[in-house]
Amino acid sequence: MEKAIVKNKYFDKIKPVLRKIRFSQINMDDMARHMDISKATLYKYFTSKDEIITMFVDHCADYLKMADAAVADEAISFAQRFRHSYEHSLKTVIYMPDILLHDLRELYPHLYEKLMLAMQDHIRSMQRFIDAGAEAGVFRRVSASLYVVQDDAVLRRIFEPSFSIQFDVTLKQALVEFYLLKKHQLIVPEMLHTVDDAEVERDITQIIQRI
Repeated sequence: MEKAIVKNKYFDKIKPVLRKIRFSQINMDDMARHMDISKATLYKYFTSKDEIITMFVDHCADYLKMADAAVADEAISFAQRFRHSYEHSLKTVIYMPDILLHDLRELYPHLYEKLMLAMQDHIRSMQRFIDAGAEAGVFRRVSASLYVVQDDAVLRRIFEPSFSIQFDVTLKQALVEFYLLKKHQLIVPEMLHTVDDAEVERDITQIIQRI
């Protein structure tokens, strides 16, 4: 148990690095340096670079499952779950940037397929959530596939450094404006008042500060 705890502590140190550096450009020496341990200690906990990358993909897939559990929680209102779903969309783009997906597809196709299967499960979960909200008179009936793909495409574009310069808007402003678009897209007019926009702005501010 203690070894697993220490292993996860070292893994937590490398996760932010793997979101920024191409897998082909990092080796075990680099990983040991970023974990602030010797290479000998690294091999005590990890057998290979491939094991670490597999753990990272599992971590991303687990995050999608956690997001699915959050929108399925009927103890929380549909409006609150909608807000959480937007926050999860933001974090998904941050946790799984284009550089990661590109390298997985090229270098680790089996792991890329695993992540895509998790994404398909996520879309099915979102469809159940949207359908339930529509039955309750809170949401419009929309395609979860298009809803999720729209989030992914637009948020990835917003997070590009050139976006703020091109459109003269701050990252926070763009994320808040897109959230408002999503709100009016999904929630029926008579239920818009049930969503607390101030909480969303706080969530976005915290996410931006962390990245």
